[in-house]
Amino acid sequence: MLHDIQHSETDPSLARALAAGKIETPDPEHSRHVAHLSLRLYDLLQEPLALPREGRDLLAAAALWHDCGQMRSMADHHRYSFDRIMAVPLRGFSREEQLQIANIARYHRAAHPSPQHPGYQRLPRSLRPAVDQMAAILRIAEGLDAGHLQVIKDVDVEVHDRYVTIYAISDTYPTMEIERAQSRAALFREVFGRDVEILPKVIRSRTGRPVEGA
Repeated sequence: MLHDIQHSETDPSLARALAAGKIETPDPEHSRHVAHLSLRLYDLLQEPLALPREGRDLLAAAALWHDCGQMRSMADHHRYSFDRIMAVPLRGFSREEQLQIANIARYHRAAHPSPQHPGYQRLPRSLRPAVDQMAAILRIAEGLDAGHLQVIKDVDVEVHDRYVTIYAISDTYPTMEIERAQSRAALFREVFGRDVEILPKVIRSRTGRPVEGA
């Protein structure tokens, strides 16, 4: 059964982020959907990959605000997203948590986390693994809404010893979204030591029509 995206409106991690402060993004619907897909991936992977529990709230906030830097520049918006998130007081998050959120958002695209980057340098070493893991998940989730059309309705996963299969569930064949998400899986492979395959899962009724609520 598809996970009801409407339930994400009351998700506690999203609620915490929304209550923390308002950061403008150019496409709020896209940002909400990426947050939904990110949290679905986190929940499905949390136990088999031993993801940190505190990572969920950090991921939700970073996903909601990952594109906020586009308000200043499209080309380098991931860097400006870091700056913007750090510039806004976030109620309910510590300064270290805010720094983690900003780094996760910064690494949703382009370069991988690196101690050579000033923002990442500011992170205590003990906080870096969670940032790496959440950024790896966010990259894939963002790729799954590459067209900003919310084509991918939900995800499912199978975790194996050497690889993870992610099923992108939709009612049409999501060629661009699959390709984009697969192209952004390198950090996931690097962080978790597992290869990633992203496969479409098109759900239709026997009549050939999309299945509602399947």
